[in-house]
Amino acid sequence: MSALLNHEKRRTSRTQRTPTRPPVVTPEQSRMLVRVGFRTPGVLIAAIAALVLVTLVSVNSELTGAFGAIAGLWFAVHQVPLSISGTSLGVLPLLPTLVLVSTVARGVRSVVSETSTRRTAISVFGAAVLGPVVVTAVALAVAADASATIGLASPNALVAFGWVAAVHAVGAGIGLGFGMWRSAAVLALPDWVRDTLRPTVRAAMVLVAGASAVVLVSMVASWSTTEMLLSAGNGFVGVLGLTVLSILYLPNVVLGSLAVSVGSAAQVGEVSVSIFHTTGGPLPPLPMLAVLPEGAAQSVWFLMLVVPLAAGVLLGRDCAHRTFDVHYALSSVWLGAAGTGVATLVLGFAAGGNLGTFGTVEVTVWSLGLLTFAWLAVIGSVSAAYTAWRGGSKQPEPSEVPVPVAPVPAAAPAEPVVHEDRALEAEIVEEPQALADPTDETRDVEVVEAEVVEVPAVDDPVVDDPAVEAVVEEAVAETPEPVDAETTEDLPDTPSDRSD
Repeated sequence: MSALLNHEKRRTSRTQRTPTRPPVVTPEQSRMLVRVGFRTPGVLIAAIAALVLVTLVSVNSELTGAFGAIAGLWFAVHQVPLSISGTSLGVLPLLPTLVLVSTVARGVRSVVSETSTRRTAISVFGAAVLGPVVVTAVALAVAADASATIGLASPNALVAFGWVAAVHAVGAGIGLGFGMWRSAAVLALPDWVRDTLRPTVRAAMVLVAGASAVVLVSMVASWSTTEMLLSAGNGFVGVLGLTVLSILYLPNVVLGSLAVSVGSAAQVGEVSVSIFHTTGGPLPPLPMLAVLPEGAAQSVWFLMLVVPLAAGVLLGRDCAHRTFDVHYALSSVWLGAAGTGVATLVLGFAAGGNLGTFGTVEVTVWSLGLLTFAWLAVIGSVSAAYTAWRGGSKQPEPSEVPVPVAPVPAAAPAEPVVHEDRALEAEIVEEPQALADPTDETRDVEVVEAEVVEVPAVDDPVVDDPAVEAVVEEAVAETPEPVDAETTEDLPDTPSDRSD
């Protein structure tokens, strides 16, 4: 019995000594991860469902294929190629996708901060990607079930998962970058790397604004064709549908205009447009496509080269203004140009695809990315070098300027400064011989034993004692001359040998 009790005591003490491990994910963090993973997909599904129901009710259609339409729009927003009644649809509007990426980035940015750990960042990123992937699995099942009703073929599962994960990963990465921009990991980067973000964003905005201006001018020039295509809608609902569809495809058209501006080419089926030549052919009845030229290339089109030229000049100037070293400025220019080139390459790949009987709609992806990088890198380098040469670069801080270490020459002895108004009259007095310092143990101190002799008072008669007179004369002879106290303030104190 005692052995059993001792075993229970040891077991209890071992349990008490074992530290309790903290939970891997707290309940608050679990709720946060679920919110990050499913809030944006839930809002998107609700918006798509409302749009589908309103559309079906407005055209007096049955609600049989509502779930299949919702699944199809979910895939369309994520740029997943679809097949409807045997017709392939790979060119999907970029505007909803860009809005979705922005929404995901804002949601991720709101839950991270500068003090967030790497583990938290990885958890948030995984939740932002895993939640939409789960919704995609459900959408694939719904699309497969509705294929017999609305003619929507279920897309390739691997392609669907890949596009959905890529879109949400881009949004989550942007959100983490902006939310943890001032974290320790980012602050550890060189200054010229962190200072490249703002000039790169401004150069990209110039490219987008320039390409949009080209589209606007082309639309005004071909407004008659645009009105003719809108009138083909046969009623208010048809015109509204074509207008909304043109707005959704506006980023695709702007990207094609940018490709032409940098020297690449855009193709819509048999129609090919570049700054050097054009090729005609049939076009889809989309009012936004009225911006495509109807004739041959003209010499005035070379004015579109102003767009990449202005972006490169702005990029180089901004990079030179943010650093005091021209080498760092050039490195920032090339880094920003590379980032912009990669971004345009990815967008060009996402904007293209098959358009049924019309053929392929695309931009020349490799030339778009390469030419964008070349324009920004070359023109930006020249602009940065010119700005630095004109003195427009950032002035270095005193702590950043290297100070050369030079030998200091020996200073010459300074001549004494005479202040006549502060001169004092003093009598030169010979300094008495310094006595031995009583604290110096290396010197021999002679101890003189003197006999204390009573000196008779003034009123007493003088004692005619020869021994007393000899002692008094010897004490008087050894006493030093009195020195004026005002002129001997700095003299060392010496012990007195006078006797009373």
